Amino acid sequence: MNIILNPLQTNTRQGEITLLASVSLAGKENYLLKIVNDGGVAKFALPTAITDIAPYICASGAAAGSEVQGEAPSTGENCRVRLTGTCVPGDRLCLSATYGTLYAPATSAGSLLVEYIAEEAGVDGQDVLCRRIPARLVTF
Repeated sequence: MNIILNPLQTNTRQGEITLLASVSLAGKENYLLKIVNDGGVAKFALPTAITDIAPYICASGAAAGSEVQGEAPSTGENCRVRLTGTCVPGDRLCLSATYGTLYAPATSAGSLLVEYIAEEAGVDGQDVLCRRIPARLVTF
């Protein structure tokens, strides 16, 4: 936000944010994170359902209660997110049941929320190059 054009936008920031980890996020770099409420305090956590909104990519994992950095990529830039399974360029990617990772659904997967497009071929466990897109519900 441009606070010069809109001075009511106080305490806003661009780029990565730092929050405490609500659970251990050690080794979870490039996993997707969501913000959870812990007694009125915003904290990072892994998603716990494929319907969660998890717009942040973990930049530095840490133990529960420690500081974690996360960044929400825009649609104007690509990023790397941990992949479960395989994908090819152009595949629509969804939040997987291996929470915090993305996967390319099979044609019989049903209706799923698509938030990323693969920009390269990927294999299981790879940090695949992808691009965030406006979220849309797609039937596979």
